[in-house]
Amino acid sequence: MYFFGADMEQLWSAEALRAHWVLSPEELELLKRMSLRRGLVLGYYLKSFQRYARFPRLSDPVPEAVADFLGEQLGYRGPLPSHVPDRTDRHYRRLVSHHLRLRRFDRAASGEFVEWFMAEVLPSAPQVSAFDERMTAWFLANRFIRPDQSRLDKLVAQSERQFDHRQYATISGRLALAHKHALDALLTTDEAASRFAQLARGPAGASVQAVQDAVARLEMVRAIGLPTHLMEGVHPDHIAGLARRAASEDAWDMRRRPEVVRHALLSCFCAIRATELTDDLGDLVISIIHKISARAESKVIKEYVADFRKAESKDTVLGKIVLAVDGQPEGDIPQVIYPVVSRETIRELAQSYQADTPSFTTRVHHTIRRSYARHYRRVLPVILRALTFRTSSASAEPLLEALAILTEPSDRKSQFYAESEVPFDGVIRPKWRDIVLEMGPGGVSRVNRINYEICVLQTLRDKLRTKEIWIEGAKQYCDPDQDLPPDFDTRREHYCDLLDQPQSAAQFVQALRNSMKEGLIAFDQGFPANKDVTFKSRAGGTRLSLRPLSPQTDPVGLEDLKAELARRWPMTSLLDVLKEVDLRTEFTPLFRAAGSRQTLPQEEVSRRLLLALFGIGTNIGLKAIAAGPHKVSYKELLYIRQRFIHKTALQDATRRIADATYRIRSADIWGDAGTSCASDSTQLASWDQNLMTEWHQRYGGRGVMIYWHVDKQATCVHSQLKQVSSSEVASMIEGVLHHGTDLDIDRQFVDTHGQSVVGFAFCHLLGFDLMPRLKGIASQKIARADKQADHRFANIEPICTARPIDWDLIARHYDEMIRLASALKLRTADAETILRRFTRGQTHPVFSALLELGKAVKTIFLCRYLGNAELRREIHSGLNVIERWNGVNDFIFYGNGNELVSNRRDDHEISVLSLHLLQAAMVYVNTLMIQQVLRERSWREKMTNRDMAALNPLPHGHFNPYGVFDLDMDARLPLEEMRMAA
Repeated sequence: MYFFGADMEQLWSAEALRAHWVLSPEELELLKRMSLRRGLVLGYYLKSFQRYARFPRLSDPVPEAVADFLGEQLGYRGPLPSHVPDRTDRHYRRLVSHHLRLRRFDRAASGEFVEWFMAEVLPSAPQVSAFDERMTAWFLANRFIRPDQSRLDKLVAQSERQFDHRQYATISGRLALAHKHALDALLTTDEAASRFAQLARGPAGASVQAVQDAVARLEMVRAIGLPTHLMEGVHPDHIAGLARRAASEDAWDMRRRPEVVRHALLSCFCAIRATELTDDLGDLVISIIHKISARAESKVIKEYVADFRKAESKDTVLGKIVLAVDGQPEGDIPQVIYPVVSRETIRELAQSYQADTPSFTTRVHHTIRRSYARHYRRVLPVILRALTFRTSSASAEPLLEALAILTEPSDRKSQFYAESEVPFDGVIRPKWRDIVLEMGPGGVSRVNRINYEICVLQTLRDKLRTKEIWIEGAKQYCDPDQDLPPDFDTRREHYCDLLDQPQSAAQFVQALRNSMKEGLIAFDQGFPANKDVTFKSRAGGTRLSLRPLSPQTDPVGLEDLKAELARRWPMTSLLDVLKEVDLRTEFTPLFRAAGSRQTLPQEEVSRRLLLALFGIGTNIGLKAIAAGPHKVSYKELLYIRQRFIHKTALQDATRRIADATYRIRSADIWGDAGTSCASDSTQLASWDQNLMTEWHQRYGGRGVMIYWHVDKQATCVHSQLKQVSSSEVASMIEGVLHHGTDLDIDRQFVDTHGQSVVGFAFCHLLGFDLMPRLKGIASQKIARADKQADHRFANIEPICTARPIDWDLIARHYDEMIRLASALKLRTADAETILRRFTRGQTHPVFSALLELGKAVKTIFLCRYLGNAELRREIHSGLNVIERWNGVNDFIFYGNGNELVSNRRDDHEISVLSLHLLQAAMVYVNTLMIQQVLRERSWREKMTNRDMAALNPLPHGHFNPYGVFDLDMDARLPLEEMRMAA
């Protein structure tokens, strides 16, 4: 269902007012025939209909900004009437209907709507949140009055059912009889389980058995032999939706489906699983190689530390020897040394020295070799034989040749290769050649087979991550050309407009160059008056020194406010908070059943959804919720989890709550919404047998990371699950581009881990400013816009680089950079995939151009950052908000010791998004509670300017996430109804 009221804008910018609420000359002429007050009301009815395709409800709040804007055009400065009688309301509706020549939405019009919806809207698979805008545009274009919500919901549901049946027929019609028999065979149940159930399982770690099972499932899907054209013309989101629908059922339910539906669902399920399993095997390759290397390095470092701890005793022995020799320099060794240190001790010291002589790299490699030879050598070849590797780069061809040699079937393989049998260039790094090559009999060099395999696999890991090598049939590791817009050359102008960048590379470079020059000159001229930045000489160079920000006074009034919240709403159940937010924002209808029909009433579905979401979001699980007094069994909650709760629905729900929070905020309390956002990550512990789980040295434990995007008033607009080793810069870009809320982000605050030189380049191309809080500020350097001979600075010369920005290089590769940024904007590739292509040590010209662009943009930022204390304080304040947000996570996600208790990646994402949902609901209710308190004059007068500046909706001492979970849908929290603020 789609609720218009929940999407009503309340925060109108000047640009939005001009776009939607300007009266045309013809409309002004109509309104001037009435009194100013009545003309203002009619104008509101008229423009409101033109915006929403329906007349305003009497209960709808009228934004003050809209009323003022209309009043200015009519010359009226009074308020809108507080009440419009029914008779007057009908009169205004008739006037607007006559003026716009509106038509009645009858049965024939309903048929037109259904056909249009199936033909124009559903094939593109838009987000549910985008349906309303598309439907409104259709009603306005055809001059229909939008029907009530229940009728519209029925029409949309009818359209979706008919569209689904068309898709079923299309997909099933492309299957041969052999394909259908193979799909039906998946549903045959033996003593263990059906092959359909086996396919639904995810990877269970890197053990030999787990890898063999994963490969067997992939071969099972491939054996069906689905035609390559099966999904042509079907949107990938529809394929994923049908696959999710199939995965939510068991084999018994699937066998009961009509043949056409069953075969279509199973086809989509198998197509998606083939891609997922291929990606999982690619992840396993990278994960195993990474773990072998990481564990080996860790082990060798521990051995070095142990040897260092023994150094004290060695130093004592050597000290005795030195003193003895110094006392009798002409004496014999046996007579001088052996009385002090025995011969056995000398021998032990000699053996210890010989053991320590191998280099660190050699010791690490020996450790890797033992681990690989004893276990992983049985695992990796199984994976490699199951995958088909490809490359578009001539430099990676030798690696494909080496992989073919490694996976050759053979009953018995020799321990060594001849040097001429295997490729070296592009496969074996120069520092590894001495490890791989050994001297054989007769002085002929030979290749140690195991050492060669290890080096090949480490090179494969690097090239898979950068997509120099890609995997056939994968999505994450697909052909890199598929990541980029295929029509860029023919639609270059469109993509430049999409990014709001100029068509001309010269114009782009000149604008950036001018900005950089202005920033450098302003920083240089203001440097003498800037007491926060100084230069210090160290180790023959000049380093920056930045004075820390002066501490601000404590907001003492906030403690009193927290106490008042606890007094008025003591121990408020977090489950009741979630229910209250649903009753106000109606987010549960966004969770739609995986099947085409829903038999449960929506009220009961909502109730069970709230219970399930609470159990998942607090990490206590569904069984603990089922033990409550609400008469819902574990199986019923599990049904809701499997059929209704998925990633897309949770993201839509969190966006709806975020937008609703923006609408209820009072500007006089919280200030304007702003255009800045902060992002950072936090760790959640998780089980070992999970491909995403990695050890994090900073947190001292294994787990996964959640990356949050939070605005300055603690409304979280985006969250994502990521690996510890994945790029925070990529996560930052992903959240800014695809958060999907009403927040318009043009400044992004991050810590040091969330920035990089290439990150600065992409952020500039994508149209927002990256503003990091830099930890290593002392080592930062400022790039030059021109040669030193052309321009020298009076004050900042010591921290300027010798070489200026290569503007010609940026201009030459401008198109390629726009192509990459367009892929990020359109989501044809995720940021992690794009950024992995550009890593240290590469000589790709586009990478070099991105570095030059990033240096220029970073220099502009550094000039502002070092020259403006208020900017530094704003960044610091924004990051403090997200730290407070992270501090609330443990309070909500308290179940099972704050650990993710599943090995399925999908379960992890659902848990993280459910946590986001609960925390967003808490922020929404806290916003209402704080506004209710501060609306009282006595409380408002207590709050100082410092208190108001530090105000945030994250206090949680008055909430209770524990205890018996009883959900009473009729009880409401004691919150007053509030007029939404402009």
